[in-house]
Amino acid sequence: MNIITSPKCELTAFDSLFIELSLKACNLKCKHCYIDFTNDKITKNFIHIDKVKEAIFDLKQENIKFIHLTGAEPMLHPDFNSILRYCLKYCSTVIHTNGYSINDKKARFLKKVEEENNKGNEIIIKLSLEHYDERTNDEIRGRGSYRKCLHCIQSLIKYGFNPLINVVNHFDEDEKELRNKISAVFDSIGFITDNVNINIIPLIKKNEFCNININPEQKYTNLDCAHSRILTQTGIYNCPLTANDYRGRSGASFKDFSRFSMLETPACSYCMKKNKMLFSIDCSQL
Repeated sequence: MNIITSPKCELTAFDSLFIELSLKACNLKCKHCYIDFTNDKITKNFIHIDKVKEAIFDLKQENIKFIHLTGAEPMLHPDFNSILRYCLKYCSTVIHTNGYSINDKKARFLKKVEEENNKGNEIIIKLSLEHYDERTNDEIRGRGSYRKCLHCIQSLIKYGFNPLINVVNHFDEDEKELRNKISAVFDSIGFITDNVNINIIPLIKKNEFCNININPEQKYTNLDCAHSRILTQTGIYNCPLTANDYRGRSGASFKDFSRFSMLETPACSYCMKKNKMLFSIDCSQL
């Protein structure tokens, strides 16, 4: 009898810790978002700061290079500033944000927090822009989001930040051409980019499998789940796309969690097709 098993991915280099600060709290409702937003008023939207501190303490023996603050929208967390300062004591910290909370004053504050840190760790801002065309972008993310993103970038570069941009390839455009057109938009506002600044990722339909020939014997060593885990209110999961999905659960805490991931969700098929990290920072390029 033939037994069909899902491909497996081993956590080979645990260098990135994701923390889901907000479960569903966000000031945008992007059409493609992988988070299932509901009107449930009972939902506890924000992770407790003590849970964050416990996780970082439990991972003190790991070689964590980046802590990623994510969500929905992490900057809406009521203890965001305290959590950011705490994370910076251990390593560089990446804020995955839509940028709506960042203006000139906030960018100046973030630079001050970074400079106060005596460990030399950096604050890295990771934003999203859906398209080089303003109307197309705003149809996906909401009216005004295009200009808000560009204004956010201008505020950040004014204070010496070098933001990273995630671009979802909604229309399966040629990646080189898409990158060039996005770069031209940034050039027009004085933001000079290179390949590391712009990360083009596929449009992921969370509940639909990507068309891919799955080989259970293939080794997947460059996926997010080979380099990271995500902490949420309900436990540890393999990556942001499988957060709060029982199929992606790694354990209750970092005292005892699995270092193997079964790539069995629809989202996993998209990662396997690209065979690259979609959310983490590739430390090999640094």
